[in-house]
Amino acid sequence: MINNQLIKGLTYLIFGLIILSACLKQGDTHVITPPNSGISDYGEPFDYKLIDNHALNAPKKVEQSIQSLATYLTAPAKNDRESARAIYRWITHNIAYDDKSYFSGNFKLMNKEDAFKTRRAVCDGYAGLFKRLGQAVGLEVADISGYSKGYSYTVAQTDTINHAWNAVKIDGQWQLLDATWGAGYLDDKKKRFVRQFQEHYFLTPADQFIYDHFPRESKWQLLRLPVSKSQYDQWVYLRPAFFQNGLAIESHPAGMIHSDNQETITLRASANARIRAKLLHNNTPVDQSHLSIQRKTEQYAISATFPQPGEYILRVFVKQQTDSGAYRWALDYRIIAKQGMSADLVPVSPDHAFFDTGLKVDSHPQRLIETQKQLKVTILAPADALMSAKLYKDNKRLDKYLTLVQKRAGRYEIHAVFPSRGDYLMRLFAKRLGSGSEYEQALDYDVKVSQGMGGKIGFPSTYAPFKENGGYLYAPMARHLTPGTTQHFKLAVPNAQRLVVVIGDNKFPLKKQGDVFEGDIKIGQGQITVYAQFVGERRYSSLLQYVGK
Repeated sequence: MINNQLIKGLTYLIFGLIILSACLKQGDTHVITPPNSGISDYGEPFDYKLIDNHALNAPKKVEQSIQSLATYLTAPAKNDRESARAIYRWITHNIAYDDKSYFSGNFKLMNKEDAFKTRRAVCDGYAGLFKRLGQAVGLEVADISGYSKGYSYTVAQTDTINHAWNAVKIDGQWQLLDATWGAGYLDDKKKRFVRQFQEHYFLTPADQFIYDHFPRESKWQLLRLPVSKSQYDQWVYLRPAFFQNGLAIESHPAGMIHSDNQETITLRASANARIRAKLLHNNTPVDQSHLSIQRKTEQYAISATFPQPGEYILRVFVKQQTDSGAYRWALDYRIIAKQGMSADLVPVSPDHAFFDTGLKVDSHPQRLIETQKQLKVTILAPADALMSAKLYKDNKRLDKYLTLVQKRAGRYEIHAVFPSRGDYLMRLFAKRLGSGSEYEQALDYDVKVSQGMGGKIGFPSTYAPFKENGGYLYAPMARHLTPGTTQHFKLAVPNAQRLVVVIGDNKFPLKKQGDVFEGDIKIGQGQITVYAQFVGERRYSSLLQYVGK
């Protein structure tokens, strides 16, 4: 006969193998892809600095047994919360994920002692160790098994129990934590575990935890109204940064979207939040021209167009405006597009700087523009918005004189001339007057040129006082002026009291009528510069520069 102890041992062996295999093959997928750089305590009301420092500096002599370690870790704790924190922080700092087993596929059974002895574990080992340490100092801890959503998550993957985590009772209330996901991630390229502490998975609110953890027993959802497995499967895949930055879903609660050739998703966000997005097709990024993000107060509208039928991932990133770090991955939508959108119908995709400076598309709402030799695009702009432009061809920036940006009657005019036929990128930049910041990328246009101009082409150089004072050039528009010819100069420059054209040692004042200055001037060799004296200033400022050649 087989005695009871042997039966118990076999049962534990079988259960352990199931959990271990699931964790390595399917679960813990959340750990596989690194979170974006930066760790946020957004909204965290508790200060764990002292207890964390105590846990991270545990001496080797106290790490000889579960009891001695647990006693040391919780010695300075003022309550159950700090005791749980000390244990969680020690585990996430000292236990490495078993990357060798994962990447080699040689799974081995680990018993309850292994994680503490070897300092390596998978999800069941992390959860088991937290329970043992907690119980050693009187904490009430539960092991929980269930379904998890990771980076490579699909609905089919949640049909098998694939993860393990804990609940701990704090002040008489059960709370949830995941030491595995709090410890770090697996670098799939380098085939190794990377330790990176994740604050989000310590005592995570139940209504956030449920988005990527679905327990086998519904009581461990810790929700007033438990949700069904089918609801869990359908929800958007949300990452910690989503909650840490206070985002909320407004338009599409389901993670799977069936669309035609375009879709707009709206999110709510604080005024200080900044959002970016990426569109993936077959794990390859789609050109950013297929994405547009518009912000209205505390709402973001993310619009995507699809170049061809198929399955796409719309990935959203977020950070706070005051955060100098990188944007962090916040959520994914899976979108099935029935058809593709023709390139000439793809709308423009403004960047943050476009909306932050109050700009609006005026003349060309589509991303693709076709022209023969030259182009003028107009953008609606408030009084304090400044713009500039650059041309690119074959990923190389072209001569800055090929563009001219000026403003009149609440509109910026962006002029461009093209030296030859081909495909160009015209990139617009913006900033606010007096902000002290650099110009930021605001909007891109793809320009298909059928002929090109050739020869000496381009516009005069423009200087900051010309833009900052709302200058507008009527004539001459060409950068190169022929010596010996007479050119008619006409400019509107508000706030200027005098304008003078300087050619060599000769100065030619222009006649003023209101804000407009005019005059006919005979062109000489060399540089030809237009200067202005503004009201209240004694010195002259450079506005424009031509070449007499």
